[in-house]
Amino acid sequence: MGERCIVYCPQCRVEYRDGFTECSDCHVSLLAGTPPAEPQAHPFDPALGLVVVLETNDSIELALAKGLLKEAEIPFFVLGQIATLVGDVDAFLHKWVKVQVARDREAEARELLEGMLQAEPIPEDAGENA
Repeated sequence: MGERCIVYCPQCRVEYRDGFTECSDCHVSLLAGTPPAEPQAHPFDPALGLVVVLETNDSIELALAKGLLKEAEIPFFVLGQIATLVGDVDAFLHKWVKVQVARDREAEARELLEGMLQAEPIPEDAGENA
């Protein structure tokens, strides 16, 4: 009996049995073998410790901060994020969350977030004629 060949999608890493030639989701050609282990983009060293760089109960501010940190490739953790799910259900529960980064990325993260926090809000009536 012949040996079973495994193929996989190089994009989504889903394995297929022999006979398939294209990923049904990504529509790319499959490669022979099993997918290689995913490399860790940002290995985390627990010895560095975590520091809080932002505390907020504003979901827009949290989303902006997460976007800035992700774009700058600064790994972060959000403590209390599960509480924001409750806040989504009951808007009157403004739960506080803490955004943490590794101590060695603290200065970079604070500088990034400082610019966001110091931005002048646009007055609600800025576009209206007086």
